[in-house]
Amino acid sequence: MYSRYLYSFQGRKRRRKDRGLWATLAERNSMETQNTIGIAGVGKMGEALVRGLIVGRVVPASRVLVSDAIPARAKEIAAKHGVTSLETVADLARESDILVLAAKPKDMPSLVAGIAAHVKRDALVITLAAGVRTAFVEKSLNGRGRVVRIMPNLACAVGEGATAFALGRSATEHDALVVEEIFGAIGRVTMVDEPMLDAVTGLSGSGPGFIAALAHSMIEGGVRSGLPRDVAYKLALQTMKGTAELLLIDGLEPMQLFRMVATPNGTTEAGWAVMEKRGVPPAISDAIVAASKRAAELAAEVAKAHG
Repeated sequence: MYSRYLYSFQGRKRRRKDRGLWATLAERNSMETQNTIGIAGVGKMGEALVRGLIVGRVVPASRVLVSDAIPARAKEIAAKHGVTSLETVADLARESDILVLAAKPKDMPSLVAGIAAHVKRDALVITLAAGVRTAFVEKSLNGRGRVVRIMPNLACAVGEGATAFALGRSATEHDALVVEEIFGAIGRVTMVDEPMLDAVTGLSGSGPGFIAALAHSMIEGGVRSGLPRDVAYKLALQTMKGTAELLLIDGLEPMQLFRMVATPNGTTEAGWAVMEKRGVPPAISDAIVAASKRAAELAAEVAKAHG
């Protein structure tokens, strides 16, 4: 099995060339024109994926179908992004070569039950629900389709998603390449063993919420220090974005960069002393662990209720 690591579009190209699976332009065009991607559930994450697919030109809008438990929501998303809405998830399943299940964990059992008899036998079924195992989806589909479990995040909407995925029992290496093609166009993607996806959920799935809360606190600190809120907002967010790019491009360990910024007895050390005194660093780490444990609990709840 091939190595598992985060990579950019350029990294993906190098990786495929090394493996002798370099996709030609004609092959990619074939995917874009022949495969239809259906998205069942267009809440925040589902819409983020629709937007990412269109903006990232993964497939033309004419090949993207959407459906939702609230039909008006599907119609709204279809009108907003120029895709096609279908009335029922059964219709969506019948029409989709690649079917993305973007329901919440509590809604996934009923969603899978509603599509089980309608999924194409050779369809690729991608499930996004936190904690819902591939084995559960495979059992519910009675052998129809090949299942991949994936955990993207909301940043897919702007082409900066952090996504990890795991192959189900019947999914193939080609399916992995398809997932990479789709989600690599809207961010960075890595393959992991399925048990790791609970931790992925806690880190990068919940991460945008944690980082947004951290950004809020940084902005508040800037305002308390005398900056206008709009100035503090721009500076805080650009600082977060720029720091992430520095770490990714230069391959630095985070604390290595911290030491580059924190001169002895300087401003960064003064602020860090407050953060350490109030237990901020371990609290952030503990938050990731708590979110990961909750993802595992959700899986157990689904398995107990529908096992």
